[in-house]
Amino acid sequence: MTQNLLRIPANLNLKRLGLICFLVVALAFLGLVSLRKVGAAGEEKTLRLRSLEIVDAAGVARMRLGAPVPDPATDGKSSPRRSPMAGIQLNDAKGNEIGGLGMLDDGSTILCFDSHTAEATCMYVLPSGERGFSVTDDHGKDRALLKLDADKSVSVSLNDEQGKPRAVIRLTKVGAPEIRLTASDGKMLWGTPQSAEPK
Repeated sequence: MTQNLLRIPANLNLKRLGLICFLVVALAFLGLVSLRKVGAAGEEKTLRLRSLEIVDAAGVARMRLGAPVPDPATDGKSSPRRSPMAGIQLNDAKGNEIGGLGMLDDGSTILCFDSHTAEATCMYVLPSGERGFSVTDDHGKDRALLKLDADKSVSVSLNDEQGKPRAVIRLTKVGAPEIRLTASDGKMLWGTPQSAEPK
């Protein structure tokens, strides 16, 4: 009986010792991991890629970040851009481009959203200094255009189905207002006198 009583505390002491050793090792491990994280936080890391694709459950690339991004595709047919573009490309579930934000190698910057057949709306800045916002129909014709020209004149143009301006409000570079209403054949229906601008 005395021997049994003596064994019980010994067993308990071994268990306690084992538990203490386990806790010391675990705390040491956690300390090392924490130190490595602190060291890594002070380092500057750069991930360098040419492109990154975000795909859906079917494996279709729904968003691409690239330099450059691929040419836009519609129903599996690719159309070349006027200039390679670095930026973000957005695609629908069929892989058709439906928009994007990009910097073209020709110096243009664009933010566009597309219909299934053409660009639908676009904000743009051109190397010439022209910048604007366009609303385009399904046939690729600009129907409304707000722009600041390279010569610093600003205008709002409402266009017909052929893309011809039919109603234009414009401020010239010297601030003179102009309004022009034209027929489908280009004939002036009504307008303010053109301002005399210095050449």
